Amino acid sequence: MAEARQLREHVPAEASGSTDSVESTGLTGGATDHTVWSCAGNLTAVRSVRARVREFLARMGHSEGVLDDAELAVSELATNALLHSRSGQSGGVMTLFIRSDSVRLRVAVADQGERRGPGGHTREDSGDFGRGKLIVDSCATRSGEYRSESTHVAWFEIDDEHRSRRDDDGH
Repeated sequence: MAEARQLREHVPAEASGSTDSVESTGLTGGATDHTVWSCAGNLTAVRSVRARVREFLARMGHSEGVLDDAELAVSELATNALLHSRSGQSGGVMTLFIRSDSVRLRVAVADQGERRGPGGHTREDSGDFGRGKLIVDSCATRSGEYRSESTHVAWFEIDDEHRSRRDDDGH
């Protein structure tokens, strides 16, 4: 119950001032999974996030290509959350939200907002940073992000056309 309340705080249905909310295209039916990770200030949580997404979406019957794309895209979002936000600092928390229906999946990663102090990179840093969004966009049908004062949410959706055809064919 506390995780559900925390999820609603991190992934609101409507983000103020943003048209790119996590609920923008309205999945119906299907199933939802969410997990709140205590990240302990390191990148080891990314492996668990990838495994959780793959396992949940495989259980929901998504195609292998979609599983690969979702795993790569969520890996980028989780890594960015840990590198660029307070979620990657000692005691940090990152929330993973997964939603799947018969033709589409949605994954969102909510972090604790901009990192303060030494030992981190801001989202505005250049150089070796910035390719993650290109990777997510190449894997996803739609993606976006929004911020509140204390939270940053990055999300993507993938339409699973193969799953839709399998359902239509009765397979």
